[in-house]
Amino acid sequence: MKASEILILNGMGTKKQVKKLIKKKLVLLDGRVLEEDKEVEGQLYYQEQALDMHPLKYIMLHKPTGYLSANKDEHEKTIMDLLPYKDLSMIGRLDRDTSGLMLLTNEKRLAKRLILPQYHIERTYEFTCLKPLTLYDLQCFEEGIIIDGNIKTEKVKLRLASSQSGEITLHEGKYHEIRKMFLSCHNGIKTLHRISYGGIRLDIQEGSYRELTIEEINQLHRLVENKEDY
Repeated sequence: MKASEILILNGMGTKKQVKKLIKKKLVLLDGRVLEEDKEVEGQLYYQEQALDMHPLKYIMLHKPTGYLSANKDEHEKTIMDLLPYKDLSMIGRLDRDTSGLMLLTNEKRLAKRLILPQYHIERTYEFTCLKPLTLYDLQCFEEGIIIDGNIKTEKVKLRLASSQSGEITLHEGKYHEIRKMFLSCHNGIKTLHRISYGGIRLDIQEGSYRELTIEEINQLHRLVENKEDY
């Protein structure tokens, strides 16, 4: 990784700003002035402060209900209150009343691709609903449901544990899509809990977080590699 990229991910400024720091000889590499922006190994310093040489972060968070998927809010708790990190992009937001798996990273290009509907990234949720689901309801979900008056959703997969609970898997993330699908079937969601995203499954306690493993990070990259942005 280039020195400028490491500086940016350490919050030292924009690309233009960090290149000025290098040009002014304010950045050290292993105790010596860094003369130019280049691929670096070793340890970078700025004003005697050691920088994080592995600044790309990939985080799993178990979001509780009652938290906003936002960087900050003046009146309500946000998921960032649960994390020690800053400047992370959310890979698929969850509304205030939905709990479960959230993935976050500061690799912005990856985050963007993983939320685009045309990449068809699989998301699975556990749900309970207000009324029993009928065979006709199941058929509607399998064929796609009209929401917001004239928008047809993609086909989704339902696996029932009972007539009012189960798992739902979809491949896009429209705003409040699952809740709107149930409303279109004259039903409603009682609880909604995301258990997987892109094949990565939630495995930590509510309110906690962990860094993704190398295998999980590679898995996310494989989902979008060799594909053009739309």
